[in-house]
Amino acid sequence: MRSSIPLAERLRPQTLEDVVAQPHLLGPKGSLSRLTSGGRLPSMVFWGPPGTGKTTLARILAASTGHGFHEFTGVTGSAAELKKFLQDHREQPLFRAQTPVVFLDEIHRFTKSQQDILLPYLERGDAILLGATTENPAFYLNPALRSRCQIIALKPLEASAIRTVLSRAWKQEQPNAPEPDEILDWLARWANGDLRSALTGLETWLGMQADQRDLEGLREALGGRVAYDRADGHYDLASCFQKSLRGSDADAALYYLSRMIRGGEDPRFISRRLMVCAAEDVGNADPTAFILAEAASRAVEQIGWPEARIPLAQAVIYVANAPKSNATIAGIDAAMAAPDAPLPESLQDAHTRTSRDAGKGAGYFYSHADYAKPQAFLPEALRAQTFYQPTRPQERSWLAQGEPDAESLQARWDQWTQAHPDGGDVPLDEWCEELKCSREALARALPKLAQGAFTLTRRLTAKRL
Repeated sequence: MRSSIPLAERLRPQTLEDVVAQPHLLGPKGSLSRLTSGGRLPSMVFWGPPGTGKTTLARILAASTGHGFHEFTGVTGSAAELKKFLQDHREQPLFRAQTPVVFLDEIHRFTKSQQDILLPYLERGDAILLGATTENPAFYLNPALRSRCQIIALKPLEASAIRTVLSRAWKQEQPNAPEPDEILDWLARWANGDLRSALTGLETWLGMQADQRDLEGLREALGGRVAYDRADGHYDLASCFQKSLRGSDADAALYYLSRMIRGGEDPRFISRRLMVCAAEDVGNADPTAFILAEAASRAVEQIGWPEARIPLAQAVIYVANAPKSNATIAGIDAAMAAPDAPLPESLQDAHTRTSRDAGKGAGYFYSHADYAKPQAFLPEALRAQTFYQPTRPQERSWLAQGEPDAESLQARWDQWTQAHPDGGDVPLDEWCEELKCSREALARALPKLAQGAFTLTRRLTAKRL
């Protein structure tokens, strides 16, 4: 008769020696081994993906150090129940002799105010907290609680480690039958680091009809598996997504986009990441990138899944292939770091007579009257500082939109045409330096001077490195 207890529970390790994987924690130099080597059990929060052994480690550590184990869950338990338990046990004489272990599964589901209930008991040493969470403690645990706990990060299990446990499970469930290597190997890979899922898959296979018990039948029974959760997968996939966009790898960006979509990610979150990347990593090297990302965000709101994947993919491909520049974020960060300085009086508000009598607005020149006239706008103490430093040609051209002085350019053009009546190479670089303007600005001004006398052509010259 088959047991009603799930296989994953029946196979749960009872000692640290039985635990497979997590060598960074359980090896001779592992952090968990060092923390508990003296028999003392500190408060800890186990953080990792599902099926990596968080609850198992908590139970083993409590038992091996002689502490009572009292389990609560953030899914069905309440903060009031937890508080009553702590108060009742503190008033019992036996409580003072042996500090209990309070295990909070899914601790991130307790609000930060509910987490505060634990603080006085941990502070006095009236309880030891062992928590388990799939969410990043930096975001879901309040700082006071984090400061009283060791954060123990668990990693997804390697397929080889899962395969070892599956073999162990097979020997326990089918001691007289040969191992179905094809099935166990596939389950070890399919589980994608989640041991519980692999054991559940094996249990599913064992419960199938004999004539359907093959790999194809198991695949159909289990369906696809999406390696994504609202914990690490949420932030890790978003990080991979944005870094692929920054690195101009459209294929990788589309892949991580698909992973987030299949994992049920909020499309608004994806849109926000895309807009941030368009502003931070593309910026004014191609301003259209942000416009398209913002348009995709509005499209997501209007059309929803599954069609929303199309405008998102369109914007992702554009942002990935756009030229990259971080001059925008570097510029605002540099400005944010600058000290406060007195505002120039010439720029201060002068719409009242009192303000004008106080000297505000004095010396200001209306820029539309002469765009080329220089004027200082930064506070005097910061005028030697440059915040926006463009790195791409597309951005540098913004700084070159000022036209060269017309009279000076006319004089140089007349002198050059007299010396070169049949035409030739115009000394653009020399004139740019003398007139303090760009080649683009000269290219806009020269056709007016050459009209009716010369034809200007563009020429690309290759120079050997």
